[in-house]
Amino acid sequence: MRSILFLPLDKPERIPKAITSGADKVIFDLEDGLAKDKKDIGRANFINFANSNFNNQQEKFLIRINGLDTEDYKKDIKMLKSISYLPYSVAIPKIESSLECKKFLSDLGHSVLILPQIETPRGIADIDRWDFQGINFSGIGFGSADYTAMTGGDMGVASLSYSRGKIVNAATLYNTIALDGVWLNFKDPEGCFEETKLIKSMGFKGKFAIHPDQIKPIHDAYKPTDEELIWAKGVVEASKTAGTGAFNYEGKMVDAPVLERAKMIIIREV
Repeated sequence: MRSILFLPLDKPERIPKAITSGADKVIFDLEDGLAKDKKDIGRANFINFANSNFNNQQEKFLIRINGLDTEDYKKDIKMLKSISYLPYSVAIPKIESSLECKKFLSDLGHSVLILPQIETPRGIADIDRWDFQGINFSGIGFGSADYTAMTGGDMGVASLSYSRGKIVNAATLYNTIALDGVWLNFKDPEGCFEETKLIKSMGFKGKFAIHPDQIKPIHDAYKPTDEELIWAKGVVEASKTAGTGAFNYEGKMVDAPVLERAKMIIIREV
């Protein structure tokens, strides 16, 4: 899940373009991307699309609902209970604890993959101390724009490094993937590319996008370099004759996690 493209739900005519954008996933937005007076329209559009079984592409789509402390959340739960097919996953904004995740699952009354978005100082502070039993994650997302709006920091590397590190560490603890926030300037593909390379190096497995033009720079950043590919293919080839357990490759030990990393690099060649 390298790229997750946001799509506000007030304009269903944009769905075909989102699908063909090349994004790994499309996330319908009922929260910040939709004005208050458009949310009911968005829900109606989502119900229609969901009841068509997402054009037989259920695994392609997520939906971001409104925060648990809002009246719109209650309407979102009612909407999700009314549809014939749930999407691949449900993203929940401004999550600060595992109890909130479990409350959503209880309110919904169905098992579904959830994607908590961590966007507040308290959420960042507590993210690695969750009781995650009973929660099935599709990932853990970082809401960098909302977070810095609260801290007063900018969107630069230094301002976001601590919170990003916490997200990556927590995602690893909970055996899921870390997903970075959006690059706000959709007319700056080079900036999007450079930031994606940075977060890739930190351990993020994907990034949210706000425009189809951001998908290519995100995917380009996730493509392995020639050096990475040579190393990865060498490791995998050496593993075939190394027997079980750790082995030596070019003077360095290769154990199961390193071998898995090599395989993931090869997978991302395409």
